[in-house]
Amino acid sequence: MHRRLFAIRRRARYPKSASALGRGVRWAALLAIGSVSQAAEADVGAQLGAHGGVELGGKVAPYLGGDVRLSVPTSPLLLQPTFDYVFDDEQTLYHVGANALYELKIHSPLQPYLGVGVSVSSFRLRSHSPNVDDQGNRVGTLLLAGARVALPWVSPFLQVSQRIGEFHSFTVSGGVEVALHERRETADPPPPPRFALTPYVDNNVLGDVQSGRVGLGVSVAYYPWEQLGFELDAELHGHFFRDEDVASLQPAGVDLDTQAALFSGSLVARHCWQSQAFGAWCPYATAGAGVIHPWFDGVAKMPGSTSFAKAQTDPALSAGIGLTHLFTPHLGLRFDARCFRALVNATSGNAYTTDYGFLRLSAGVSISF
Repeated sequence: MHRRLFAIRRRARYPKSASALGRGVRWAALLAIGSVSQAAEADVGAQLGAHGGVELGGKVAPYLGGDVRLSVPTSPLLLQPTFDYVFDDEQTLYHVGANALYELKIHSPLQPYLGVGVSVSSFRLRSHSPNVDDQGNRVGTLLLAGARVALPWVSPFLQVSQRIGEFHSFTVSGGVEVALHERRETADPPPPPRFALTPYVDNNVLGDVQSGRVGLGVSVAYYPWEQLGFELDAELHGHFFRDEDVASLQPAGVDLDTQAALFSGSLVARHCWQSQAFGAWCPYATAGAGVIHPWFDGVAKMPGSTSFAKAQTDPALSAGIGLTHLFTPHLGLRFDARCFRALVNATSGNAYTTDYGFLRLSAGVSISF
């Protein structure tokens, strides 16, 4: 619902039943099984781990989790899907994410590493309060550093991380990972792809719209030339506008929810380079145009109030930069920063009557051909 989020530093609580934890564990198990099975079929290194630690925010909150660490011979980066369940007495909270790790190349069993990641936090409050989001999902960024001891079959590790977003916290954790499959030696990196399909998760971090809410999208890119191509992009985003910016549309006794669909086409200029030491990287820049279609759903919550629904379509311009790293000829990671500017016709009876702009950050998995 489109309500003000309470002080997000309040932490997770035990669920009334095990259903929420069970759903999180099932997601984590499916993620781990899928990752490991793919590693066994391909020439991919895989380690399965368990970890625990504490989140240091408004108060200390312990958590437990699991992870899979994947490596390929064509990339110096490690891909790490993760799941964490946080224990607290105020709400149910778990994080599902993915990290890209880089191990510093030193000749020692102690292997320090740095990383960056994206996580989606799912929460549900134990008690309901009026005009408060009592459940939902929030997207955030993770910066981390740690070190592991590379032993033949098992690797204990220690790690610190900073979560950036509405669930803002500093964490200290430790765990152990067990080797399931060894990768082979370094191989030549893959060539630049001609076609890429990229599902992604995103967050609007700056501008005239609500930040911290999860958006899901997909882009399709085609490169008829090595350094120049075209992209089509589509995205759905919940809780799009900020509460205070649409308060005038919200009569007493009505709960207002705003969402938006974004469609755009862009010209993409890229420059790809490869090396055995650093893998294959493709930085790029985009410029394009499209439309943003927000809609406004007002649901009556009190006697005498009336529900309503409005929508509008706004032309928009976009420009951005990004970076794609290719793990294999058919699989990579894409990080994208893109600015949008919507041009609103104030005289056409639109619900939202002023131009608006925002910066969208996204991370996705590129399937390439």
